[in-house]
Amino acid sequence: MNNRPPSSASRAEILGRGLLICLAVTANCLNAAQLSETRVTQVAKDVKLGPAQAAPRGAAVGESVRDGDAVTTGAAGRSELTFADQTVARLGAKTIVSFSNGTRTMNLVEGAMLFQIPKGAGGAKIKTGAIAATSTGATGIIERHGQFYVKVLVLEGTVRCYLTNRLGESLLVQPGQILITKPDVTALPEPAHFDIARVMKTCVLVRDFPPLLSQRLIESEEQKQANLMAKGTYVPSNLVIFGRGTLVSVVNSTPTPHPKPQTNTSD
Repeated sequence: MNNRPPSSASRAEILGRGLLICLAVTANCLNAAQLSETRVTQVAKDVKLGPAQAAPRGAAVGESVRDGDAVTTGAAGRSELTFADQTVARLGAKTIVSFSNGTRTMNLVEGAMLFQIPKGAGGAKIKTGAIAATSTGATGIIERHGQFYVKVLVLEGTVRCYLTNRLGESLLVQPGQILITKPDVTALPEPAHFDIARVMKTCVLVRDFPPLLSQRLIESEEQKQANLMAKGTYVPSNLVIFGRGTLVSVVNSTPTPHPKPQTNTSD
């Protein structure tokens, strides 16, 4: 049995390995802290912030949003939240969003939210009713109106929607697709299609804020739709976005042909 003390070279090697482990742990802790750091970057009129269990206070630009907080907007209120990795969440009027899991999970209780998740960022999850939407790189809009409907629109990138209460029930929503269903849905319907350019012109969560970092990616998807229309291989559905938020209207009673099955808006 060798009881000799370790050589100076061995001790240096052990110390070096210990230092590398400490640096790795520190880096992971810093990354986790950065991913969970979320700040209010825009406030318009009535916006409140605070723990879900406490009375909310008026939100101010620069305030931190922490795990367990909720952001609420009034009838004319809007807000923008920005994560450390440049993920953006814009909240429309009459919207309630709570945060968990270090703010990386957003629970949309009511209202409309535009989300922009840069590719290569930490990713984010948005839950509303029985539905969860996740992505590691996409721009889209999610809206909930009470127990009547949930809508998920994707402007660029891809978003996976799945049921939180049913394993294996999920689908990918692609650019230019809209998923419309009920908050207590038990089976996901096929998404319909929408005109990306029309949404970009009419949605206040786009129009009343500075340009998104993903603007060029969205314009690329707009051009793809335009090219398909020019070739006659794509016909926009009769789902049109009017006014504020993502209010969907049917502009005629005759469905138009489409590459994918179309969701019944009465579901």
